[in-house]
Amino acid sequence: MIYSKFPDNTLDTNVETLTTLDELISLWREAGAIRAIDEQWVRSLMQHSHESDSAVLLAGVLCSAYLGMGHVCLSLDKVFEAPFLTATKDDTILWQQVLSKEGIRSIEDWEKRLSLSALVRVDNSHLHEVADVLTEPEITPLILSSNRLYLTRYFHYEERVYQFLKTSSQVDLFTVDKIWLDEVFPNSGHGSEEIDWQKVAVASAAAQRFSVISGGPGTGKTTTVIKLLALLVQQASSHNRRLTIKLTAPTGKAAARLTESISKAKESLPVAPSIKGAIPERASTLHRLLGANFGRSEFTFNANNPLHLDVLLVDEVSMVDLPMMAKLIDALPSHARLILLGDKDQLSSVEAGGVLGDLTAGIDQLSFTREWTQYLSKMLEMDFSSYSDAYSERKWICQHLTLLKKSYRFDGNSGIGKLARAVNQSDEKQVMRVLYSPPDNSIEWNAIQSAAANAANGETKKTSDQKVDIDTLGKGYTAYWLGVRSGVSIDTLFSLFASYQVLCAVRQGDLGVETLNEELRQYFYQRGYLNLDQVWEPGKAVMVRRNDASLGLFNGDIGICMPDVMDATKMRVWFQLSDGSIKGILPSRLSEYELVYAMTVHKSQGSEFDHVVLVLPEQAGPVLTKELLYTGITRAKQGFSLWANEAVLRYAINNKVVRLSGLQNKIGSILE
Repeated sequence: MIYSKFPDNTLDTNVETLTTLDELISLWREAGAIRAIDEQWVRSLMQHSHESDSAVLLAGVLCSAYLGMGHVCLSLDKVFEAPFLTATKDDTILWQQVLSKEGIRSIEDWEKRLSLSALVRVDNSHLHEVADVLTEPEITPLILSSNRLYLTRYFHYEERVYQFLKTSSQVDLFTVDKIWLDEVFPNSGHGSEEIDWQKVAVASAAAQRFSVISGGPGTGKTTTVIKLLALLVQQASSHNRRLTIKLTAPTGKAAARLTESISKAKESLPVAPSIKGAIPERASTLHRLLGANFGRSEFTFNANNPLHLDVLLVDEVSMVDLPMMAKLIDALPSHARLILLGDKDQLSSVEAGGVLGDLTAGIDQLSFTREWTQYLSKMLEMDFSSYSDAYSERKWICQHLTLLKKSYRFDGNSGIGKLARAVNQSDEKQVMRVLYSPPDNSIEWNAIQSAAANAANGETKKTSDQKVDIDTLGKGYTAYWLGVRSGVSIDTLFSLFASYQVLCAVRQGDLGVETLNEELRQYFYQRGYLNLDQVWEPGKAVMVRRNDASLGLFNGDIGICMPDVMDATKMRVWFQLSDGSIKGILPSRLSEYELVYAMTVHKSQGSEFDHVVLVLPEQAGPVLTKELLYTGITRAKQGFSLWANEAVLRYAINNKVVRLSGLQNKIGSILE
């Protein structure tokens, strides 16, 4: 319960003690339910706008707080029931008393009070009223659209993405020659009754301005995309045009992986060398693509200065937040095609929004218009009539979506494959069955006994005795340290480092990134790998925590400290850039960084490792979700080890990421 932390039962079901809104905000802040910036923002509104309506200010502070939790907007119908999605029964009862005292007895009451405030503009564009189109909208800090309250900037971000999807879906289809499609899929079909969804993805994306291709690890997303790009080059060549294609991903690591994957996939592409040569291999980060300006939120490329390209492929889209997606769309030239690639089941972006999740809602049960099923039937020479549904309100978006279902990396019966699938389906019984009786040696579970369980059993061991075995975790880096000592090349060293990784669910706490990094550092020191008296020495691995355009480094980039190749007396921190090149930087030039022997699951997105160790905290919390587990598991290619308390693990399996936004609703409201 949020209020249980306070002495003297300050909020103990006696709502009369809450004499002012100011007091409630202070209590929320002290309890950690809202951030300092949320409190400061609403207090500035109170001070500068002279707004005194508690109904407005309550909604304002919660709108800001929800943004900090990753939500694009505040859904009044959800918040009317409880102030926070994780509120307890007692919190909910007290909240209803607070609302009643403030005269908010229904959602309609709340909406009316908001609509009367000078701080709120009511958006009626969804009603398609002419007046709304012709009238210049007033500028306010908040916008109310239906029963959703937005910070104005985020309303416009969402609207920008929606308008792009809407207008792009109405663009005439591009001509696709079936001969080109069959050329890049020479072995597809031939009497098989099983649908080749890779071929569906290419046939769909080649005909449209934007497309979304989703699939789990090993489902052939890169193979599909390289064939799509080859077909697009064929299309352009038939009109004597040459395409400018750009490849990008949210992080340097993800961009480097995309570069490597595209390069390998091109080798086996069954097309002419001239077609292969027109397909780029090097990918950049989104920040580099858009031209990040250090210290500024705006990019060099924008609506007034669009990118110079014809086709843009974005990988790992699950990591892309709403503001970044809106700015990316703004920077696209009007004729450009957009291809979004990612795993819909991975963690959403760290910042607000879950664009890929909003776009792919319902992708598991696609239904198309009659015209689109006829197109697919013709291109693949298969009957798609069973996918036709004239009454599906989302059918227009469905023809832009493809889900790749068959995994070529994990055998359906492998330990990692079974575990990932069970977690993704929130199948608690199957998850525990796989962990207790692994089908092979690719997975391992080390159960952590919680302090609470020890107390219940009459044990007096300290919790520190029940945590992970640092020796076991540290031994995974043995090959890396041997490489450091033997002076292997920087390229080889990066490969050795990427073969093993410890992942954590949280940053702070006994089993968080900060603690485990320090314990691993001590472990390496005890074995003579590191000298703690020196700040920088061979083998120290760090992760950049802040974008630094002046150095060409971005949040999430990993660097390894090794001697300068020209002068062994000088140390450099070497970074593997997205194009595969290596860049050495003087340690003194790095400002914000951290050790990276352990990293959060969020930071691991876009990366793959031969062996992954995932450590969960001893206490359950909102950050622990099935998406976090799934993402951690699927970072592993060959081996996966889990350190977790069973109760915490079961909680995570049944907890799902929720991101509030209006994008899904807007997509579903488009009329044919």
